[in-house]
Amino acid sequence: MKIYSSPVAPSPRKVLIFIAEKGIENIEVENLDIGKMEHKTPEYKKIAPNSRIPALVLDDGQVILETTAICRYLECLYPEPNLFGDNPMEIAEIEMWYSRASFELMLPLMHGFRHTHPHMSALENQNNEFGLAQRELAVKSLSYYEEVIKGNDFIACDKFSYADIQIVISLKFLVRLNRINLNDYKNLSAYINNIAERPSFSYL
Repeated sequence: MKIYSSPVAPSPRKVLIFIAEKGIENIEVENLDIGKMEHKTPEYKKIAPNSRIPALVLDDGQVILETTAICRYLECLYPEPNLFGDNPMEIAEIEMWYSRASFELMLPLMHGFRHTHPHMSALENQNNEFGLAQRELAVKSLSYYEEVIKGNDFIACDKFSYADIQIVISLKFLVRLNRINLNDYKNLSAYINNIAERPSFSYL
């Protein structure tokens, strides 16, 4: 198997952390340079027509796109250590939190970055008003998650899961790009720092 990644993008990092947590060693990693538009080449579009990263190419040539779909596939192949839950309640709770984090944190932070950051002007048809509104939504969500995570080491089931990967990578990557000071959120900062000490996060 081969995973197409990029060291500057958050979604591939989530997959690489997932792979590291699983201890999977038989997946080749090929990094694409987004700045050089290597994800827009005809060669890569044959793999991922939407030019999205990451993409997992299986040994038989089949391709799986989207971060969660890739991680779900790998969870089925390598069920231990379990990162999506091992009973109905755990599965539901973990899925609830990574889905909520995607919509409540990652999406508004991503839109805020894409539509307001000067470095994205060459890649996006920016709408500054929309970007600022999304940033405000993100700030409200950060305040909410600041209370949710208080006194907890993990977001779901009292154990490390895919939901923690989703939240921590999104926050580490996107908060500073939105010029939001994460130090204003002491509980979230402590949570992120604790998770980031895991060996799987060491390359970040």
